[in-house]
Order: sequence, then C-alpha cells, then structure tokens
Amino acid sequence: MSHAQQPGRPGHDDACREEEEGEPAATETVTVGQALQAVALSPAGGRPVDRADASAVEAAERSATGLGRAAPGGVAAAAQRAKEANEHGDAVTTVRDVLGDPAAVTPGDRAATWVDAEKVAAATGRGAGGMGEVADALAAAAQINEGSTLEL
Repeated sequence: MSHAQQPGRPGHDDACREEEEGEPAATETVTVGQALQAVALSPAGGRPVDRADASAVEAAERSATGLGRAAPGGVAAAAQRAKEANEHGDAVTTVRDVLGDPAAVTPGDRAATWVDAEKVAAATGRGAGGMGEVADALAAAAQINEGSTLEL
C-alpha cells in the first residue's frame, strides 16, 4: 500500500495516514470566531488596533455572519472604534481588547474556509499596514477544517 501524500493536504505524512486509518475522521471544525480568539491570545493581541486590523476583523465578521456587511455593535464596529481612538491618541486599545470574545459578538459564527481567509487577506492588504495575523489565523483554521472533512 502506498503512503504518498494526498494533493491539497499540506503536512499530511505517513504517520498521520496510519493514525487516520485506525481512527474515525474528526468532525469538529474551527469557527471564524475561534480563529479571532486565537489572534487575541497570541503575541499580536498586545498590539494597538490599526487600520489593517479593523479591515481584517470586518472582513472576518462579514464572512462569519454572511450578512455582507458588519453587524451593528459587533466585533468589527469595536475594532473600528478602537482604530479611531488609537489614531487620535485618546487611548490605546489592543487587538486583545477587541477580540477577547468574538464568538459572543459574532452572530451566526460558522466554520472558517479558504474563501474567508482570502477575503480577510485582501482586506488586510487594503488596510495598508498590520502584520496579517487575522488572515493567518483564518488560513490555519481553514487548513484544519479541510483536514477534518476530507475522507480517505
């Protein structure tokens, strides 16, 4: 039996394949809100919210809710307010302050996909700055979700 890597499954090696053959496939997925929480818990969580962060969070919220716009009073609105306050020097609001519990403020949260990650990456680029942690977190979540739903 060949243990070649399957296309589209980065990091899928022989050890993973042998483990999968003996166990049922995982069914849990990582949501957009959980990916945002991961950013809050990362070292990036201590940075002040900037324009790119606000754009990325808005794109993530749009993807999570499927509304095509930011939810009033949602995490994107909080990120926008934080960005504006930080730009005016009123206060320093960190990424962690805004993303501490996005699942609670992101209605309709759903599993992260590659489409979500691409939308957030594009929004981060339009925001002119930032380090792309939100896009990276969604890409990681999408990769995990892809692995959890593919069958052998």
